[in-house]
Amino acid sequence: MSHPQQFPHGGASLAYRFVRGTGPLLVFLPGYMSDMTGGKATAVADWARAQGRASLRLDYSGCGASTGDFLDGSIGRWTDDALALIDHVWPDGDVLLVGSSMGGWVALLAGQRLNKRLAGLVGIAAAPDFTIWGLTIGEVDRHHLEVDGFFTRPSDYGASYRYSRALIDDAPDHLLMDGLIRITAPVRLLHGQRDDAVPWRLALDIAARVTGDDVQVRLIKDGDHRLSRDSDIKALIGMIEDLV
Repeated sequence: MSHPQQFPHGGASLAYRFVRGTGPLLVFLPGYMSDMTGGKATAVADWARAQGRASLRLDYSGCGASTGDFLDGSIGRWTDDALALIDHVWPDGDVLLVGSSMGGWVALLAGQRLNKRLAGLVGIAAAPDFTIWGLTIGEVDRHHLEVDGFFTRPSDYGASYRYSRALIDDAPDHLLMDGLIRITAPVRLLHGQRDDAVPWRLALDIAARVTGDDVQVRLIKDGDHRLSRDSDIKALIGMIEDLV
């Protein structure tokens, strides 16, 4: 496969793959310490290509094929990365966001800022505010934050997760679950009830906070956090088809 395209932004070079086609632009936003080569990202891009639809995959700064230090990354910065790339490749048209796990948090933030350009949003095990409900930061962790700039947690999905001081300090400015999520475009939320990383009831909480009425939640009883089985991908693509 050819090398991804590059776009300078915020002191980094952001890697992305943009395929021209009809709108709305379909944008996949990866999860934490993930990138645009994941199974769900490529499945969405393959579907878009087969349908002749415009699509964008991307790596946040410090992730995947993008340059920059991962430890400088944060929810705010990665949201800005996504919006900068959207405006670069698709400056005026409507946008449909698909966010996985942390990418769901980014999608909800970006969706609010896109405002009337947002054609729809799909969250896959969306994890807004995970730094609050998903991380217990003890004294040892705080010591590592001060000395090393990050602390680690084991991961079931590969290398240990690193949580940086930049991420922890920035997150409170971007919390969503303490108020309304001002999105009126259609929202679809897909979540597995055997998800051991993000509680599935969070999907119901998100739905309650979105200000628009066209919000649907689909729970997959035997689905885990990855939601990457063929049947899960089929459910995801069905949601996207519903919105476009």
